[in-house]
Parts: sequence; structure tokens; C-alpha cells
Amino acid sequence: MATRGAQTLAEINRQPEAWTHTIRNVEAQKGQLLALAKGVEEVIFTGSGSAYNVSMVLAPTFQHFTGVRARSAPAAELIHFPETVFPQTKKCLVVTITRSGETTEAIGACSAAQERGCRTLGITCHTDSTLVRLADSTLILADANERSVVTTQSLTSMVLCGQVLSALIADDRPSLEAMRQVPEWGRQRIAAAHQLGQQIADNEAIDKFAFVGNGPYLGLARECQLKLKEMVLQPSDAYPLFDFRHGPKSNVDGHMLVTVLVSDRAQREEATFLRDMRQLNGKLLVLCDRAEGPMAQDADYMFKTDSGLPDFAREVLYMPVIHYLAYYRSLALGYDPDNPVNLTYWVDLASS
Repeated sequence: MATRGAQTLAEINRQPEAWTHTIRNVEAQKGQLLALAKGVEEVIFTGSGSAYNVSMVLAPTFQHFTGVRARSAPAAELIHFPETVFPQTKKCLVVTITRSGETTEAIGACSAAQERGCRTLGITCHTDSTLVRLADSTLILADANERSVVTTQSLTSMVLCGQVLSALIADDRPSLEAMRQVPEWGRQRIAAAHQLGQQIADNEAIDKFAFVGNGPYLGLARECQLKLKEMVLQPSDAYPLFDFRHGPKSNVDGHMLVTVLVSDRAQREEATFLRDMRQLNGKLLVLCDRAEGPMAQDADYMFKTDSGLPDFAREVLYMPVIHYLAYYRSLALGYDPDNPVNLTYWVDLASS
């Protein structure tokens, strides 16, 4: 009999290998991607569930690198409220993200974009899928595909895919070189992420969670929240870091783990935030590249990538800690991470 959760654990462990294949796949299509993006005045990143969280990371990333206006929107908005999403210009690229390539809202969003004369790019992990046949161009991350329902290696690979895409289009060679280093740093730090995630999961006093981040880290904070909701079924929230003080902090106490996804440019303010949460008796997890002084002193748990990689390149290195945390807490509560409650591999509204 297979060990409970074995498939999910294997896919969490395998992420650095998946990242290596992802970077190669994207760079191999450089010419096609440059042609697709030429003359584009606005980019919309879209998806549902975890894929929407990916879009929230990639929209600020793309605009950061290219200077082209970019934003994210839930896939269903492109179908039901198109006038609130699509720009007047026809020079728009819609990037549809869906692991399966079959999610009803994602396929509908891609079709809606094409009906309005937008160019379309798909990001998926399935070679033989509706999205591959529909979109003008597709980045297929077959090596990041999963059997598990809950996304781990596919999620981080789709984020890294979009980061490499953005740097390629911007011809930002230093950033591309930084991204090429991500898999090796992942291999070096995956054991430490595993140990820390399991350690936090064993702390039974923690029974609610909050994740906060700025800029490209906000989408990942939302994804962290989703992993806990999917695998653990305990209360979990995600907010922009500075918004957390405006009401959500009312829930902070000794039973809440507040996780801060630390950036370079706002680290001073993030350190102040940590001190505020400490005064509310919250338990604190810091995900960062490097941290010293008050930030290190206030943290109950800290994961440092020690990579020297900048914002907009290192984000996926934070995620395995949360994957392991959710995995082990799920097992501790008697759940099976391979068979999460009420979830399916992808959502097909046509059959529901």
C-alpha cells in the first residue's frame, strides 16, 4: 500500500529539478516569444485558483522588467465582465495560466481575448490540452506536471516561467543569469526548507495562519494561504503586508503564525511590521534572502535562502517551506495530502 501523501511529497521534493527544465523550455522559445510581444501595449495575466495567484506574481514582474503596463484578473472576469478588463487598444497580449490546460474559466478567457483581437499566450503543464490547441502560442512545462491535486512544483515552475519570459522580452541579461541560478539554490536549500516546514507543523499551539507580502510577493502570500486551506483546513489569510495592520491584525495572538515574505526594497518597514506582530504575541515566520538585527531577533522561525538573488528572481525559493508545513500538518490532522477534501485536479464547469 502506498504511503499516505507520498505523491505530493515527491513533487515538493522535486521542485529544483522542475525549475531547471522550465528555464530551458522558456529560453528555447525566445524568438517566438519576442515576436508575440512585439508592439504590445498592455498585458493581462489571468487564471483561476492557484493559476490566478501566479498571475498576481507575474503582472508586477512583467511591468517591472519591460515597462509595459501589466495587470492580473481572474479568468472569469474576462468572460462575464470583459469591459472591466480588456483595454480599448487592440495591442493587448493575454497570458492564460492553467496547469491542466482544461479549466473552464481559463479556456473561456482565452477565447474571449481572441474574439477581441488580442494576442494569446498559454502557460500550462499538459501537452495535449485545449489551451495548447487554442492559444496563439503556448509554453508547455511538461516536466513540472503533477499527479497530485494540490499544486506545488507546477505552481513554482509557472511563476519562474513567467519571470524568465519577462526578462527575455526585456533583454535583461543580468536578471536572466540570476534566474538561471534559482534551481541550484533550490537544491542547496531544499533540505533546510523540509526541516523547518516539518518543525513548524509539529507546533500544535499554532492553529491559524496569516501570510503577508508586497509587490510580487503578494501573489505568493495568497498561494501560501491556499496551500494551508487545501491541505490543512485551518483558518488562513493573506494580505498585502501594510494592509494587515488595518483590521486583520485583530486576529493575531499566540495561536497565529504570521509569515512575512521579505523583499529587498521594503525590508526596513517589514522589520517594523514584525516588531508590531511580536507585541501582539503572534508567532513569526520570516522568509527572506538574508536578515540581520531586529528582524532576526523577532522571528520565531526563519528561512534564509542566502542566495544573493534579487526581488523578481528569488521568489519561488520561499515556497517549499510552506509546502512542507502544509504537508506535515495535513498528515498530523489525519488528512491525506494526495486526496484533499472536496477538490479535483481541475474544474470543469461544463460537467457540473
